[in-house]
Amino acid sequence: MTRFAVRAEIMKLAQLLELEATELGYLETVAADDLRRLREQITDVIYDSGSHALGRLASASRLLPTSVVALIGEHAFGPMLAARIAGLLDPARAAEVAAKLPTPFLAEVATHLDPRRAAEVLRRMPPDRIAEVARELTAAEEHVTLGRFVGHLPDEAIGLALADMDDLTVLRVAFVLEDTEGADRVLALLDRARLERLLDAAKGTELWPDVLELFAGAPEPWRSQVLGARVA
Repeated sequence: MTRFAVRAEIMKLAQLLELEATELGYLETVAADDLRRLREQITDVIYDSGSHALGRLASASRLLPTSVVALIGEHAFGPMLAARIAGLLDPARAAEVAAKLPTPFLAEVATHLDPRRAAEVLRRMPPDRIAEVARELTAAEEHVTLGRFVGHLPDEAIGLALADMDDLTVLRVAFVLEDTEGADRVLALLDRARLERLLDAAKGTELWPDVLELFAGAPEPWRSQVLGARVA
């Protein structure tokens, strides 16, 4: 899945740098693992920049009610700064603040959030709340953001989010999952009928070659059952 993985990494890097993936086409000859390391290094630089000042803001927020912190986060900080501070807050308190923020704002925060730094916060959020945010991201076609979060979410939340996605959206998210374990988890949450519908939805579209590569790397028994029934 080398070509497939490289394209996925370029898409993720493009989102991080707020570029179009086509602007990074010159990276197609770079190994996927190297691109991932580059993306993670850039993310670390972004998040570590100004971390001392942001840490002081996070500490000061402990003196305020969570409703006030949520209000400041939404109207004064904005989604980008709120995303950076979220990883510095106590996870339980960060989850309480998130509960008081409107879903559209949380979706914007998610596009700037490094899920590695907020994994414990995500685990404390109710699955139905996560599904609400996922619906906003789906409507905005933020497939890369959705794919980055799968590995940090409980199965219940992933299942609820998948239920709200159309088949092509599920495929586009599957293309940019962070690792094969995430792909295995998604496949395990879909019944065979839905897996077959994914293939049917992709036939005749530009996604078809990538779908074949995606399912060719899937674990058994899905690979043989689904590809054998639909590709023959």
